[in-house]
Amino acid sequence: MLNRYFTIIDRYISRELLLTWLAVTLVLMLILLSGTLARLLGKAAEGVIPGDAVWALLLFTGARYLILLIPLSLYLGVLLSFSRLYKDNEMAALGACGVGLMRLYRPLLMVVLPVTGVMLYLTLFMMPWVSQQAELLKSEIENRSELTGLTAGRFNAAKKSDAIMFLQRQSDDGTEMFNVFLHQTNKNTKNKLLDNIESADVARRYKDEEGRSFIMFENGQTYEGEPGTSDFRITQYEKKGIYLPEQQLVRKVSRKKAVSTGDLWSSNRVDYRAELHWRLSLPIGAFLLAILALPLSYTTPRKGRYSKLALAILIYLIYSNLLGIGQSWVEKQKVPEWLGLWWVHGFAISLIIYWWLKRAGGIKQFLSQLKPRQLNSVVKTS
Repeated sequence: MLNRYFTIIDRYISRELLLTWLAVTLVLMLILLSGTLARLLGKAAEGVIPGDAVWALLLFTGARYLILLIPLSLYLGVLLSFSRLYKDNEMAALGACGVGLMRLYRPLLMVVLPVTGVMLYLTLFMMPWVSQQAELLKSEIENRSELTGLTAGRFNAAKKSDAIMFLQRQSDDGTEMFNVFLHQTNKNTKNKLLDNIESADVARRYKDEEGRSFIMFENGQTYEGEPGTSDFRITQYEKKGIYLPEQQLVRKVSRKKAVSTGDLWSSNRVDYRAELHWRLSLPIGAFLLAILALPLSYTTPRKGRYSKLALAILIYLIYSNLLGIGQSWVEKQKVPEWLGLWWVHGFAISLIIYWWLKRAGGIKQFLSQLKPRQLNSVVKTS
């Protein structure tokens, strides 16, 4: 069915574009995810985050990376694909068969338009959901008991209280600890600070019927007294339970990146409108950069496939930074809301026109590219 509408050239170039784009995306994702995984594992080893949350955080972070990387990977994929065709003199052969630059946009759009459509869905609907789930997970981690994710052989300080706990070793699941030391500061009836120290051979984690976490100390002693004095009371016990300090879980997401696109559209808040412009800019930017990559990819066999890579990355950095600056200006009302980030896209369109005119050798030559040419029968499908 497709053979009636797409030539061998269309299928060949579109396959080259698709495979190169997927390869670039995979490489960039592996680079980013490896660094993210190392950072998360380091935080888990330090007890900053629980170990069971590492993979969930990596999944949400990876999903967000993928959405943000599509414009760059598509841009580089198109650039590298056509640069290879130039380097191997395949573009010269296509030109001899009557295939002009404008004709190459047909296989290019076969890849770019579907990717842009998927990008539009991911940006407007998937990315807010991913951001929301990531924020809820981080909120849950922050509101867990402060003495979770303990590391054996070091002093573990709670974030939101003065509790400090040391354990020599613990079981694999973290529910049983040995040679435990816990220090807390409390106030007595006279509003004086008292040191409270628990020292036990064994401590086990439990949860009561209401889901509150507590530690059961076994074969231990309690040292309680006023700091700086010798007035300390020592109590020995076989078992003693202590509730861990907990914060009430607040499942609230306030970051605008986690707000649904529908809420952004119906809101009159300036920061929400700026966020909406930024979300729309991702698929638009992916499309414009892919269009720019075709005239930018021109090279010679002697220069090689990667001769324009540095320039292409520089253009991408300028474009992406302008999007960030434009979003900030919309929030600060330095530019009107109706203008939004369209002036940045206008900059990209001006680059496309410049490189097309430069590649075509002037306006007259460029206009000649628009005229349909008769393709040689050797490149047509049967």
